[in-house]
Amino acid sequence: MESGCGKGFWKMNNYDLVYNYLSLLNIKGISHKSIVNLVKSLGGLGNIFKIETRFLKDAGLNENQIELIKSGKIDEKFVEDELVMIKKNNIRMLLFEDKDYPRMLKEIDDPPAILYTYGNIETMGRPSLSVVGSRRASVNAIKFAKKLSSELGEIGFNIVSGYASGIDINAHLGAIEKGTTTAVFGNGLLVVYPSQHKKYLKEICEKGCIISELPLKEQPNAHNFPKRNRIISGLSYGVIVVEAYEQSGSLITAKLAIDYGRDLFAVPTWPENHNTGTNKLIKEGAKLIENYLDVVGEYAAIFDFLKDVDKKDNNTIISLNDEGNKLLEIIKNSPCSVDELCIKSGLPTSDILSILTEMELDDLVFLNSDGRYSIKNRR
Repeated sequence: MESGCGKGFWKMNNYDLVYNYLSLLNIKGISHKSIVNLVKSLGGLGNIFKIETRFLKDAGLNENQIELIKSGKIDEKFVEDELVMIKKNNIRMLLFEDKDYPRMLKEIDDPPAILYTYGNIETMGRPSLSVVGSRRASVNAIKFAKKLSSELGEIGFNIVSGYASGIDINAHLGAIEKGTTTAVFGNGLLVVYPSQHKKYLKEICEKGCIISELPLKEQPNAHNFPKRNRIISGLSYGVIVVEAYEQSGSLITAKLAIDYGRDLFAVPTWPENHNTGTNKLIKEGAKLIENYLDVVGEYAAIFDFLKDVDKKDNNTIISLNDEGNKLLEIIKNSPCSVDELCIKSGLPTSDILSILTEMELDDLVFLNSDGRYSIKNRR
């Protein structure tokens, strides 16, 4: 790949199938949503240009769309050129019907029918969180986004963002310090935007991947970025907005997160900052976060976090032993007293008290007024 992403790979299990997807997208009036509906109805697009009209109608296509498919009026040169560039640049195509297509993305109302990908796409199989924000973010916000992404990446989250200046690129850079990242482009993968970020591509692709639903040489036109934002939200369990002005694309991503049933987090901003959009989000119900533990606490009952970042010891990794993890798992399900932990774990009281003391010092649990222990920062 000319962008210098390092080693990629070409994987097209069915050349004709990818050809069909690209051809349909090249027909005026056929959208990604139309293709997804076809796949859901027909099970795949293997014989799409030979299929009977009645099946196309059953899939929800109108007469005009059916006529366009039956006439086969496509730009053959565009499709052939695109396929040549895909192979030349080791691009991997993910189709909606592929087993490797991201599961979370399939759940939204308007998933892309096809994704151009480059790099290690297996990272998208990890639990993902999006970190987004202003292109003209404050220095403190940029530092926070990078640190937060590094810490969340270290404990196992894949960090998703939009590769833009400011918060986005620093989220990617923080994530690859100790974890993985997915960069969603608002243009084709052969167009690097902003151009000054080209120097980051190699490492991002080695420790994660870049993806886009757009043709390889599509330029970064304004109407493409809302489309990109729906992919960022769709890939993620939650969206974290670090800093944003009130009419920004980050707030579009936040709205999409709510529409898709994703969690929405926001970092509070000093009122005199020009990027006060996150304060508005918090007023409207977004979860306020001040550090990575505020995020982890939301998912403690879903994912097994085997390690945590200790804020008091220069961000070094601390790991619990098997007994500690056992107690933590019990407390994740519901707050427990020491006696209850003895019964549920089968461990002696002296061991439990020792482990609880260690977990309190590590800021993992806290003692409630009723004498029961809870996960720290769980909201």
